[in-house]
Amino acid sequence: MTPLAADTPICVVGAGILGASAALHLVRAGARNVTLIDAGDPLSGTTPAGAGFVAAFAADTNRRFHRGCVPLEIYGIEFYRSLHEAGHDLDFAANGNLVLALTEESLDRLRAGIMEHPDRLPGTRVLDPAQIQEMTSGAVDADKIAGGIFMAEGIQLTTGKAVVAILDDLAGAGVSVRHNTRVTGIRTQDGAVTGVETADGAIPAQAVVIACGAWSNEVLATVGWRLPLVPVVATRFVTRDVGLSPTMPTVQCPDLGLWIRELDGAYSWGVGTAYRRASLLQDDGVDPSAIGRPHSPSLIEMQRGSQPDVAEVFPALNGEEPELITQGMPCYSADGNLYVGPVPSCRGVWLIGGDNESGVTHGPGMGRLVAELMMGDEPLTDPAPFRLDRTTPQDFPDEEAAVRAMAEDRIATAMG
Repeated sequence: MTPLAADTPICVVGAGILGASAALHLVRAGARNVTLIDAGDPLSGTTPAGAGFVAAFAADTNRRFHRGCVPLEIYGIEFYRSLHEAGHDLDFAANGNLVLALTEESLDRLRAGIMEHPDRLPGTRVLDPAQIQEMTSGAVDADKIAGGIFMAEGIQLTTGKAVVAILDDLAGAGVSVRHNTRVTGIRTQDGAVTGVETADGAIPAQAVVIACGAWSNEVLATVGWRLPLVPVVATRFVTRDVGLSPTMPTVQCPDLGLWIRELDGAYSWGVGTAYRRASLLQDDGVDPSAIGRPHSPSLIEMQRGSQPDVAEVFPALNGEEPELITQGMPCYSADGNLYVGPVPSCRGVWLIGGDNESGVTHGPGMGRLVAELMMGDEPLTDPAPFRLDRTTPQDFPDEEAAVRAMAEDRIATAMG
């Protein structure tokens, strides 16, 4: 594709971690006319609800991410570290990521998926229960687990603070950031983009990046394209300070569908068994088309119901009420892989999406990759696995078709 000129007017739709990263990397790649818009207030979307785990998760055959995601993940770690070292407050910690197994069978599966992966990073190793109990300063009960895999490269951060840091850098670069500006369509002429229609008027643009998560198909529809994306409501609980060590790694446990980490001495945690497809929660008060974060009382109660099982492994969680409850709407793709690339139906329109509950992990790399493709720079990874035209609208005419394709995915129970 012909690289964009530095003065090409570019509009990025969505100011969460994906869109903000795209805008920043466009500026770093030399773009001088970038506008970032978002339909809601600052930090009102899904990004601040994220758990804040970053590691080389694609180096695991138990997950559906393409191997090409590994360079994106490594770059994300470097990117957040650079923000931290520049003085931004991210609640950054480089304590690694621990994947727990409750049974020997599960541990064998983790060994095969991670330890035998060709992209396994240095420092990745198997730990026995006693080593895990020591590494977590006693947060994990060694008698309840079979062992685990430690991924030394893993970091953690607070996702909302990461977006604030990026927006600060964008402001310093003179980028126009417009919140409370909802996109109603894409303007085109002769098959090419000419601008973005918003509720407040049109914004001229010769290139547009769609990065609005669960609302991506709403915008794509105006240029005749659709992706097999399924918005899912996820829940995060944060307890009071229970004295957790600040050196504790982030922890995942596939047997429990659990992710859990330390945050200011507290537990920040969630379980996949309490996820549900947003379109099935309308009777619970969830409007999938509404801007902002969802609120699902039934999923909150489902997570409460899972807490005794989690507390078997993490005893300090026993009986702890959440002091903060946050819900967001990550967007799953039918094949479990990311989307980064041009929209086939309209020249000048690009998209990054299909975060698969990994926006904070892949967001910086996705933003960099789309910027490199647009500006004609060498991409940090092969973009072919992330092309939008690996599926067509005819393949997945509705959400149900995408759900059927996820029948074997770990998130399938959330699809209803």
